[in-house]
Amino acid sequence: MLLTLSLTGPFFAVVALGFFSARKGWMPDGAVRSLNVFVFYFAMPALIIRALGRQDIAAALNGPAVLVWALAGLCAFGLAMAIMRLAFAAPLPEMALAGQAASVGNIGFLALPLMLAAFGDAAAPPIAVALTIDLVVLIPLSIGLLEWSAGKSGGTAKMLTSVARGVVANPFMLAIAAGGALSLSGLTLPEPIDRFFVFLGSAAGATALFSLGVSLAARRVGGDGRAIALLVALKLVAHPLLVFALARVFGLDPLQTGLLMVIAAMPIAGNVFVIAERYGVLVQRLSTAILVSTALGVITVSLAVMAAKG
Repeated sequence: MLLTLSLTGPFFAVVALGFFSARKGWMPDGAVRSLNVFVFYFAMPALIIRALGRQDIAAALNGPAVLVWALAGLCAFGLAMAIMRLAFAAPLPEMALAGQAASVGNIGFLALPLMLAAFGDAAAPPIAVALTIDLVVLIPLSIGLLEWSAGKSGGTAKMLTSVARGVVANPFMLAIAAGGALSLSGLTLPEPIDRFFVFLGSAAGATALFSLGVSLAARRVGGDGRAIALLVALKLVAHPLLVFALARVFGLDPLQTGLLMVIAAMPIAGNVFVIAERYGVLVQRLSTAILVSTALGVITVSLAVMAAKG
């Protein structure tokens, strides 16, 4: 366990540095946006393209891992909705956002740099699978339910069209497509371009994690403690266990199972809060749940990494 913490600890320590810097007032207004522009549009895509280009992406996308991740996410989504309804008599909008919080983790800014450092390029295909399912299935499902609950005429179709455009134009998705095309072509990047991608991509991890810490410092804390505990438990415990159970059912090998469990053990994604603010639903509770799940993620992610490494 100490060996695993020595691997995951530095990543969460960088998050803590960002949090501390923001709380001390050292980060100016707009700092997170500026950092995220660099990470989201340049450094992370370089990291993804190079990592995927060196893997057999066709085997990853055609294997049972896609089905395992999609079913685990949908089960976590449905479980969260059911518990919110039965335990809290929550209306549909709160159920939908709870479902998204339980099934969509912080892959881009936490899982991606941590797992590539811990497992090398072998982590790239399952990350691509998880990002694709989350962006194409789970997030649109949550938004669709929110729009349907709002009762807007034609609102759902319009919103889902907007989401589809956002998915297609998402730099992570474009990078996955480019890396997949490179893998399928059998080609390799020319040496000068490869060195450029290594140099640019190496800046992604620390910058993303520091930015995550800065953004966490601005979160408002409060809300129903029981609901917050539920959201955190569903994401950090139930989601990985669902992945494990389904991986056994579909016969995934231990390494694939472990990698998917590490992704599932990640804390609640920040984009859940963005959608919560947009619809005015569960705003404070989700803000707190993201902060708490990120703090506790030190434990869940470390345990999952230890299990994946055998």
